[in-house]
Amino acid sequence: MADALSTLHLDPGLVEKVQFRPFSLVEPDLGLPTSEVFAEPCAYWHSAALITFFPRREEELRTVNVEGSANVERTFSRHSRAGSRFIHISTAYQNGTGGGRAREDWPEPAHPSAFRNDYEHSKRMAEIQLSRSALVQNGDALVARLGVMVGHSGTGRALSDLGIYDFLRVIAMFARRTPGERVRFVCHPRAALHLTPIDGTVDRLLALAAGSFDRPVRHVVNRVTVPVADLFAAISAHLPVELVAVTAADVEAEPFSRFEAIVNMRCKYTSPYLRFEYDFECHDDASPPPVTPRILDLLISWYVREGLPA
Repeated sequence: MADALSTLHLDPGLVEKVQFRPFSLVEPDLGLPTSEVFAEPCAYWHSAALITFFPRREEELRTVNVEGSANVERTFSRHSRAGSRFIHISTAYQNGTGGGRAREDWPEPAHPSAFRNDYEHSKRMAEIQLSRSALVQNGDALVARLGVMVGHSGTGRALSDLGIYDFLRVIAMFARRTPGERVRFVCHPRAALHLTPIDGTVDRLLALAAGSFDRPVRHVVNRVTVPVADLFAAISAHLPVELVAVTAADVEAEPFSRFEAIVNMRCKYTSPYLRFEYDFECHDDASPPPVTPRILDLLISWYVREGLPA
C-alpha cells in the first residue's frame, strides 16, 4: 500500500490510516463488520471483479461480477450513512461488438453473442442491475468505465499481466524462441486502443468521485488513442519480431504461415480487440492524459526489461 501511494504521488503516510478487512462477495453483508465500515459517510469503491477471457467461465463470472455486485449494492444501501457515495468500476468494452458510438448512458440487455467474451457480458449485466437500484434513482451512484489499463506514465512500471501485457508476454515468448520472424494479425484498418495509464486514471477517478453525479455513467478513457500500428512498432523495437497489421482479405490472399497461425492461436483471447474501431463518448473531465509515443515506448520497454517471466 505504501508503494502504491508513493507511485501515485500520494502521501505515503496515509498507509497508517488504512484498515484491511477480509470480505466475500457471496456472504450476507459481504461478511463485513458493517457497523465499523459504514460508521461514517463514505465513498465506496466497488472494484472487485473476475477478469478472464477464457471460455466456459460463464457461471463463475456471473457469480462474481453480477450476483456479487448486486450483493455489494444491497449491503451499501442497507448500511451506508446519509451522504455516502457508491462508485462502480466497469469497462468501456461492455459496449460489446455493436457498431456506432458508445454513449455515456445506462445500457440495454443484449445476447451474449453480442460480446467478444463472457467477461464483457457480465459487466454489462452488472451495470443493468445497478441502473434499476434506488442508489441511481437517488443520484448516489457513479459508473466509471475504464479503457485498457496500463502501467505508470512516468516510469512504465506495471503490476498486471492482463490486456496488452498478456499479448506482449505471448509475443515475447515466441520472439525469443524464434527471433526474426514476421507475425501478422488481422486488425481493423483504423484499429486503435484507449490505453489509460494508472496514474492519470486514478487522478480522474478521484476527481469524478468528488464531483457531481448528474452524469452517472462516465467513460474514463483517453480521447487520444494509440493506433495499433504504433503499438506494433513499439513492440518490434524492443523484441526480435516484426508485427504487422493486415486485413482478413490479406490473409485470404496470403494464408498465415504455421508460425503465424500458432502465435495467433495463443493470442486468440486478446487479439479480437484489434479487430474493431472504438468510439467512446468522453469528456475532458474524465479523460486521463494521452499516451504519447514516449510514454508508449516506456510502457513497452519497462515490461520487456522488468515484467516478463525469466
